[in-house]
Amino acid sequence: MHNMTIKDAEERTGLSRSNIRFYEKEKLIEPLRNESNGYRDYSENDVENIKKIAYLRTLGISIEDIRNIISEKTTLQETLEKQNEILKSQITDLNKAKLMCEKMLDEESISYEKLQVEQYVTDLCDYWKDNQTIFKLDSVSFLYI
Repeated sequence: MHNMTIKDAEERTGLSRSNIRFYEKEKLIEPLRNESNGYRDYSENDVENIKKIAYLRTLGISIEDIRNIISEKTTLQETLEKQNEILKSQITDLNKAKLMCEKMLDEESISYEKLQVEQYVTDLCDYWKDNQTIFKLDSVSFLYI
């Protein structure tokens, strides 16, 4: 089977049509057009690339980074080293948050009314600084209202 339809590509990769189309729209794969019917033709190579892209996405690697790997602006090795550091710091942050939740759950009766943030956080300004990523998310949301 040389050239495949999107349905074949879905079956071969186990991914949905909308995922495959998204990678295409992002120019990560560029299947050829079949002259006779105008449909896209997916090659073995396209299928392999779709699998690679989807796998790297599960590791939290951005579309932008994947594009740079494909266009050889950077290597997979460098990207993985960078992503590994990002994941390590996310794990640290998550563990801290988990400990705080556990500490709060240890209280006799915890409620929003009785919650005193200072009880858990000694220096608020530093704490907000350490959690900047969250506030970046919180502060851009007003653009979408």
